[in-house]
Amino acid sequence: MSIFNLEDPNAKRYHTWNQHLKDQFGEKVFKVALDGGFSCPNRDGRTGGGGCTFCSESGSGDFAQSALDPLPVQLRKGIAQQHKKWPQARKYLAYFQNFTNTYAPVDVLRARYEQVLNEPGVVGLMIGTRADCLPPDTIEYLAELSQRHYLWVELGLQTIHESTSRLINRGHTYETYLKAVEALRRHDIQICTHLINGLPGEDHAMMMESLERVLLD
Repeated sequence: MSIFNLEDPNAKRYHTWNQHLKDQFGEKVFKVALDGGFSCPNRDGRTGGGGCTFCSESGSGDFAQSALDPLPVQLRKGIAQQHKKWPQARKYLAYFQNFTNTYAPVDVLRARYEQVLNEPGVVGLMIGTRADCLPPDTIEYLAELSQRHYLWVELGLQTIHESTSRLINRGHTYETYLKAVEALRRHDIQICTHLINGLPGEDHAMMMESLERVLLD
């Protein structure tokens, strides 16, 4: 954990993602959001229909590139856009963002992920997915991938409370999330858990309980 100088007016009182990446790679790194062409079991009927209530029509990937382009083309377009803000950056994370990016057989995952890992400047992957879409063979592949590349798996939990989960149509239980976290951590795969504050019916105590449980799990 970095030590911050709180007398510096520009210092943060928390460890930012930007600072983490600078510590990891020694320079600015930005994420490039890609559309990997995946679907979601909460939309195609496997676990439900209509998707989670907080998810957009694009699968919460409104800033991702167009799936009409091949993945390497998406990546290069995304890099060009981001360079308008950070022209000096030369290292990138390929971010499979929208829908459920482990919802396919391992050979499909391998083909799509490794297309962009071979592109110049790409230093790793961010993979957004659901806790109910991480079968053992997928986790084994992610474990192997994490030995070769910088990797984070993002899990959209949103809340630990089952009443809220049903209300937002998340489509899996908190227990499913815990099992996925246990399986990923068994292979030392880095995990990012998404929570949403202010969900319908949740008060401050409920939101804090979700945060505290996720930090302890």
